[in-house]
Amino acid sequence: MASRSAATFDALVVGAGPAGAHLAFLLAREGRRVAILDRQRFPREKVCGGGLSRKAVALLGCDVAPIVHQWLKGAFLTFGNRSTLVKDLARPAGCTVLRSEFDHLLLTQACDAGARLFEEAAFLDLRFRGDLVDVATSRGALSCRRVFAADGVASAVRTRLFGRHAVAYVPALEALVRVPAAARERFAERVVLDFGGMPRGYGWIFPKRDHLNVGVYSPFGGSALRRHLDRFMARYPALERRLGIEYRGFAIPLRNDAGAFERGPVALVGDAAGHAEAIGGEGNNVARASAALAARAAIEDERGAVPLRYTGLLREALLPELRAAWRLARLLFAFPEFSFRHVVSNDRVNALFAGVITGDVGYRECLRKVLLAAPRWLFRAPATPHDLPPLEPGVPG
Repeated sequence: MASRSAATFDALVVGAGPAGAHLAFLLAREGRRVAILDRQRFPREKVCGGGLSRKAVALLGCDVAPIVHQWLKGAFLTFGNRSTLVKDLARPAGCTVLRSEFDHLLLTQACDAGARLFEEAAFLDLRFRGDLVDVATSRGALSCRRVFAADGVASAVRTRLFGRHAVAYVPALEALVRVPAAARERFAERVVLDFGGMPRGYGWIFPKRDHLNVGVYSPFGGSALRRHLDRFMARYPALERRLGIEYRGFAIPLRNDAGAFERGPVALVGDAAGHAEAIGGEGNNVARASAALAARAAIEDERGAVPLRYTGLLREALLPELRAAWRLARLLFAFPEFSFRHVVSNDRVNALFAGVITGDVGYRECLRKVLLAAPRWLFRAPATPHDLPPLEPGVPG
């Protein structure tokens, strides 16, 4: 941890994950005095599927090649491994990474821009003192003009200011599965998205450099996720011969029920604000999007902008996209087999969702076009298991 300083920072960012590190980088790059507080030491392990879209990679502004585990050029879209569409793209849709490596890359970028890191220092409390905020930590006190809470779905800062129930979340479960190289290679450069992975949700298989990331998720929540995940994995021969497996559970925030994202000089960012998209449960790219809006609001406010500028920017840009994603998720996963046969297997709709994955199509645009095309996809003959053969990505070793 850096040594204690009596200096007053322009901004204190609590949490050094993607939202916090990216926000700190954007502010430090503009010449602001920024402190980053995190209770852990980096690099550290983080539970996450670890997928980055092509657009997200382009917006990072740094070279991610050293940490890329697999570039993704397509997907197997299936239902219960009984019927499968192969969707390949001319350019990679994105890549897979380990969150420990990715988060460390973003944090290094922020520190190189001038942000000061305080590791192994947990947030304890805060109090307002005139134009300043005094923050108590497990390693001493810091003073700042603004506080940005980027400390995750169980945010201590959010709990302190808005209570324990401001954000609604659902559980997800993943497994890091080590299999022989030949089994991993059968997935080539494609992910598996299985709409029968769990009730009213889906299962995924993401190829990494030395293992497969496998998981299940439903935007409606659910129980017995371990049973659903084991049942999902049992459908794929490539996962039968396991050299090792590690289960990890985590929570995905889908709504900010309080509708509150800032109070005075304190703002919530990323998972702490309840920002994740409901279709895939993805929060990494959304976290950095909210961080960019928070940085913009902080800089504009110094120029005399109105209070709650960050909330206004969220309502203009990000929240409508997340609401559209939630409506799409309800459309897709309320009756997933019907959706797979009638919606996902439709070429035009399929192309729209591919655009969502790459970041080239927004959720609002996707929702609007899906609904406009409803008369065509709803009444056409659905795909059948005979039309779409099962996926056989591997064989027992």
